[in-house]
Amino acid sequence: MKLLLLHGPAKVASRQKLIELKQKFDQNDIVVFEERANIQAMLGSLSTASLFSEERLIILENPSEDSINYTLYPIPYTLILWFDHEVNPKKWPGFECLLFSEGREVSVFPFLDCLAEGSNKAFLEINKLKKAGFEIQYFITMVFYLLRNLAATPKNAPQFVKDKLQRQRKNFSQEKITKLYKEILEIDFKIKSGLLEKDQAGFLLINKFVISN
Repeated sequence: MKLLLLHGPAKVASRQKLIELKQKFDQNDIVVFEERANIQAMLGSLSTASLFSEERLIILENPSEDSINYTLYPIPYTLILWFDHEVNPKKWPGFECLLFSEGREVSVFPFLDCLAEGSNKAFLEINKLKKAGFEIQYFITMVFYLLRNLAATPKNAPQFVKDKLQRQRKNFSQEKITKLYKEILEIDFKIKSGLLEKDQAGFLLINKFVISN
């Protein structure tokens, strides 16, 4: 059993850490409880040992900060409590605490903007993100996010985001977006299959956007 507490307002950095931790488990062995879920009832349902043949990763997002015993269940698991704000670690005895303060926040959006513009500055931006501890899987996740937004602007996006996407979309036809999506999926597959080094994957990822503009 391993207990981790990830908290603080630097949500990009803490989400990146979550991605890294999740990569150590098979997708079928990961259980995520989102905010406002009935955590105690759900954890109780997970306590049946027969449900768990391998170690599970259990992630609770913004759980209640009331005193709840998360360590009663006789199952092999790693438990992560994730908060989008700073909490008092003393409320969580036995947990390894990782604080993600605003000072550690590094934005991925300048990198995405460079990709959308087909700018070579994307290479400089990705180096900044790497130095901040971000991994290739995070870049791929956010590139998919960019492509989805270029394909269809989110209805709840702020007006300045809608305006920016409208400008960026001039460089992208639906055919081009579909092609890029497939190519990034291929890069992702090669990384996970051990056919592509991470640094090489980052270079290819950027080249897909820079060369096509």
